[in-house]
Amino acid sequence: MDYTYTNLELTYIRYLKANPPHKIWWDFVSYILDYGDFYFKLECVSEVADNQNDSNEALIGQFTKHYGTFVPGAHTELVCTNKKIEELYIVRVFVYFTLYRAFTKTEQLLNQLKQKIKTLLKGKKDPMADIISRTKGVHQEITCHPKAEEVRHIESKYANLIDCGLLSQIDGKYLKAFVQSNSYGFHMPEDGYFYDLELLNDIAKNYEVLKV
Repeated sequence: MDYTYTNLELTYIRYLKANPPHKIWWDFVSYILDYGDFYFKLECVSEVADNQNDSNEALIGQFTKHYGTFVPGAHTELVCTNKKIEELYIVRVFVYFTLYRAFTKTEQLLNQLKQKIKTLLKGKKDPMADIISRTKGVHQEITCHPKAEEVRHIESKYANLIDCGLLSQIDGKYLKAFVQSNSYGFHMPEDGYFYDLELLNDIAKNYEVLKV
């Protein structure tokens, strides 16, 4: 499946590069590029992925235009105001999924036993970990650079090429507005919204970064 940006989305992205927004907002599932009387939304959206299992999703960075004044929600945070976008890049990734493998009865019992031991050692329950320990099988979702060697060995009917968002250089640092590892939402560093270049080196190995 090809979820790369359409010509219309590319037009919006080029406008963003040439005309810096008045404000940039973040609310985990989206970035808002605010121009006052209209805004662009970069949103984490689930799409059906091409895969050999019953159901898997690919998470894309959908780019849309909205007319009217943006109204921040209760969980919306202001990233920056009136900042020049020095460089802008589209971030592209390849996603595929391994076959589903059912656990044996022994594996299921061992997974539950491991979780019980962890609970005893920590002295408290982890509800999500408890649910995961009771799963009856597993498959892996793999993200990698679209030009990686392993891509050549994936059947085209199970291949997903995805534009997962944008990377912006602002004041010499980088705003990471792209979905990472096909996980939901736009995650950011603990100490703010921007990365130093060094912190992006490992991330960039798994993505194709295309200059706008």
